[in-house]
Amino acid sequence: VDELIRKDELNASIEELSLQESLNEVTFSIHSLLQNSKVIVNIDFSELDTINFNKEYLKSIFLNLITNSIKYAKPDCSPIISISSKNVNGTNQLIFSDNGLGFNMDKVKNKIFGLHQKFHNHVDSNGIGLYLVYNHVTSLGGKIEVDSKINEGATFTISFKN
Repeated sequence: VDELIRKDELNASIEELSLQESLNEVTFSIHSLLQNSKVIVNIDFSELDTINFNKEYLKSIFLNLITNSIKYAKPDCSPIISISSKNVNGTNQLIFSDNGLGFNMDKVKNKIFGLHQKFHNHVDSNGIGLYLVYNHVTSLGGKIEVDSKINEGATFTISFKN
């Protein structure tokens, strides 16, 4: 996986992208999953509607974070995902949060973006999604932070290189 990512990084072209259009492409591709899971997605790109980034990386970030939110939803309620963007002191950010199972940050904070790291015993869990998200963001000079509490969901804040 590391070798594939390194090869991919060499070809990562940066362009101005519409956050909404990129998200629409992803949600179209997983339409039936979204419908079957009864997910509620709240989107607010009003403060920042475009980003300079790699198109395939951005779609991968959306795909992995959305599918993780659905996969790790609390069994007793519909998943709610909020995706927003903002500019904080000149830094463009994408904020992605959900109301899912979450995780104990004290136990997982140093492992969360590692390859094959799993924090729930889910049958579909392979520990690659967050690893890919982390590599997509950091390979282009950005950073990603996470905040989470057990049974309160998770919030991922991606800061893009300007």
